[in-house]
Amino acid sequence: MKLKILLLFLFVSLYAKEAPENPRTVYVVTWNVGEENPPGSVKELLGQISSKDELNPDIIIVGLQEVTMNPIKALKNKLVGDKWSEDIDDILKSNNNYAKIYSESLLGMLLKVYVRIKYKVTLSKEKDATTVKTGMKGFSGNKGAVIIKFKLNEQSYCVVNSHLPAHDEKLKERIDDYKTINRERGKFCGNSDYVFWLGDLNFRLDESLKDEKIRELVKQKKFNELLQKDQLKVNHETKEIFGTFNEQEIKFAPTFKLEKGKGEYSKQRRPAWTDRVLYKSDTSKIIKPTLYQSITSYIQSDHYPVQAQFFIANK
Repeated sequence: MKLKILLLFLFVSLYAKEAPENPRTVYVVTWNVGEENPPGSVKELLGQISSKDELNPDIIIVGLQEVTMNPIKALKNKLVGDKWSEDIDDILKSNNNYAKIYSESLLGMLLKVYVRIKYKVTLSKEKDATTVKTGMKGFSGNKGAVIIKFKLNEQSYCVVNSHLPAHDEKLKERIDDYKTINRERGKFCGNSDYVFWLGDLNFRLDESLKDEKIRELVKQKKFNELLQKDQLKVNHETKEIFGTFNEQEIKFAPTFKLEKGKGEYSKQRRPAWTDRVLYKSDTSKIIKPTLYQSITSYIQSDHYPVQAQFFIANK
C-alpha cells in the first residue's frame, strides 16, 4: 500500500511539473480580403514575428471576410479546402508549433483558431461552432457571423467573426444584426471566461462629416476628433451595442476603403474604421490589451487587416 501511495505521489508530482500552464497571450487578426488570393507571405498577418517559438502568441485567432461571395465556390471551399486556409495552416503547423482547435466558415466568412502545441493536451472535447445568417433577413450568409467556443485548462473561450451590413445609411441594420448575433452568441456560448469579437463590422463615421473633412483630419492624424463621430463608439457609449465589451484605444488610420494594390483611399467611399476587435470576460478574468493596429504592408484588398494582442490571466 505504501508503495502504491509513493508511486501515485511521484506520478502527480511529475505531472504537475510537466503540465503546461494556462495560455497567456492571445493574438487576433481580422481582414476583409475582398475575394483576393493570399499575399506572398502571411507570417506578419499571423503574428509570427519571431523565429523563437516561445516569443510568439499562445493562441491565434484568424477571422477573414469575403474570401468569396460566390455560393458555389464557398461550397467547394468547404468541401475541399481553400487557398487561405492552406497558406495559414502551412505557416502555423509546418514546424509543428501550433495545433488547430477549430475552423468554420459561412459563405465568405472564415474563422480559424490555433493553440501552441504545448497547450493542446489541455484542450477539452467541449469545442463547437455555429453560424448566424443575417443577410436577406436571415436567409443569406453574405452577412452574419461564425462563432467558435472551446475550453483550455477548463477556461472557456468564445470567439465571434462577423460581417455586418455595409454603407453609411445602414446603421440601424448594423445594430439589428449585432443584436441578433449577440443573442445567438449568448445562447451558444453562455458565460465565458474570455470573449473576442472581431470582423468587418462596417460601422462608419457620422453622416454629418463630409468626405473632404475626414480626409483632411486623417492626413493630420487627428483620429480622436474623428472617432468622436464613430458610429460604433457612439452607440457603445450609450450601451446600444457591445454593452460590456471593451475596445483598445484606436491610434491607427481608417482601414477602409482603399484602392486595391495601392494602399491609398478610394474616392468611392468616405474613410472609416470598419475593421475592429473587441473583448470582454463574463467571469472577471484579466484581459490586458498589448497591441492594436492595422497592418499597412498588406494592400491587396480594399481593407487593411487589423491585429490585436492580449495578455490573459485567471485573476
